[in-house]
Amino acid sequence: MKVAILHEMLIKLGWAEKVVENFVNLFPDASIFTLIYDENKCSKIFPKEKISNQVWKTKTQKVYNIFKKQRLCLPFMAKSIESFDFSEFDLVICSSSGFAHWAITKPETKFVVYCHSPARYMWDWTNEYKRDLWLFSGWKKYFLKPFIENTFFKNRQWDFLASQRSDLIIANSKNTQKRIQKYYKRESVILYPPVETERFWKILEKNDFQKPFEKYYIIISALTEFKKIEIAILWFNKLDENLLIIWAWDFRENLEKMIKKENIKFAWAKYWDELVFLVQNSLGLIFPWEEDFWIVPVEVMAAWKPVFAYKWGWLLETNIENITWSFFEDKFWEDFIEKFKVFHKNNLEKKYLPENCINQAKKFSKEIFEKQFLELIWK
Repeated sequence: MKVAILHEMLIKLGWAEKVVENFVNLFPDASIFTLIYDENKCSKIFPKEKISNQVWKTKTQKVYNIFKKQRLCLPFMAKSIESFDFSEFDLVICSSSGFAHWAITKPETKFVVYCHSPARYMWDWTNEYKRDLWLFSGWKKYFLKPFIENTFFKNRQWDFLASQRSDLIIANSKNTQKRIQKYYKRESVILYPPVETERFWKILEKNDFQKPFEKYYIIISALTEFKKIEIAILWFNKLDENLLIIWAWDFRENLEKMIKKENIKFAWAKYWDELVFLVQNSLGLIFPWEEDFWIVPVEVMAAWKPVFAYKWGWLLETNIENITWSFFEDKFWEDFIEKFKVFHKNNLEKKYLPENCINQAKKFSKEIFEKQFLELIWK
């Protein structure tokens, strides 16, 4: 049986890529397809020789090779994804949060889509994206906004039609499942993403890593304008507790300019043991934005640490309120400081028991994911 694994972009080793890594573990001989591949950033997990030769012929890959900017590839993604020829494959497994599920397969090829989210910029976050890109003021309002809106409109039509092509849609959470039903009118089954829980609860025997502070909270996220990291920076500017922001991306310089105190530091992207070290030595995770699913809070619980987050969506599925996490509720973050102070006090008093955090995280292990995924696709 010939298997293809398709993922939108392999330009970083983030948490969606963890899902793809598990697919590759299940099907080690599979060919890997993607719209953009960055060998420098991804070859350790996804070696170049595993990437299909078709990838190098796509317009998206050619544009990325020149400019190294994935946003410049967006206008070419739809046609590039439909250009892939899957006729020789018996099974195509797709990891999608935007375009990958637009692939075309033959009727006899089983097409399984693992949906991280229907593309938020096309659907429920359209106005937020336009606002974050400053499309409601200045010259952009008159020249760029009409073009963007027309693109969104066409992409929504295309996205709906393409969503009907797969044989099976697997949603990564109840929240994603609801959005699939609303926007695609499709039924789906829920399978939470795999988490390397064992890696995070094991104590590191030897390391020479340094803590940024004696006591600190962490944020782990790609630094984009859509993640609302600036909210945490705004409030920690008014707090005495320390915050370490781990990762990088285009919005980092803007965020660095917002820091007013020495209690906030940035670290570049961290992997492997160093990431585990920083999580295990932290006081817990700060999570100020909305996501359809995010593996990081589960990884942090596996490292026996609690989570402080915006009370929304999938976190209600993965965490136990006031046992493994606490929250703020106001959509505009007005209650952040008030609720954080209560959370911090409870945390210092050891009210979030490590064993509760670890036991909750174990429910999302990669072993459970792989077993249930195979059961679903062979039904």
